[in-house]
Amino acid sequence: MSVIVAILMTMAAAAGDQGEEPRGDDLQLVCYGGAQKTTTQVNSGFEWDADQHKYVPKMRVETGKDSFEAAVNVSIHNERGTIKLPKSLVPPINSGANPDGWPIDDLIVGHNQIRGKFRLNALNQPTLSIDRRTGVMTIEGLIKFTGRCDADEGHRRF
Repeated sequence: MSVIVAILMTMAAAAGDQGEEPRGDDLQLVCYGGAQKTTTQVNSGFEWDADQHKYVPKMRVETGKDSFEAAVNVSIHNERGTIKLPKSLVPPINSGANPDGWPIDDLIVGHNQIRGKFRLNALNQPTLSIDRRTGVMTIEGLIKFTGRCDADEGHRRF
């Protein structure tokens, strides 16, 4: 009798598995944090020239870092992902994102970590890393971002 019950249970489990497809991750994340990007500034003015004993026009280019708060959105559906950046993080020369954002290449959705990279332009391909236990997201490249992610359920807060 127990053999028949075991066979029936095995057949029922096999019949239930036939219609199911493997389920992938479907995540909508909004990440708030601090960002940093490289800035360039052209300064012009006059500088004292000791050889000529007079002020001469001088122009120089200075680079620096600009820090600010930002929000980044990440969408993952099965094996595909996109990232939406605020305009303040997008370089002036970029590859152009579609309305859904930049596609995430080499996306790895693991049990404890999500990793990938995206292409802003030919020289700027930042890497993306999200720790699924702590919710901390980091973006490393010519732009830098560190923040904490929350699931975006699509519900209104008010």
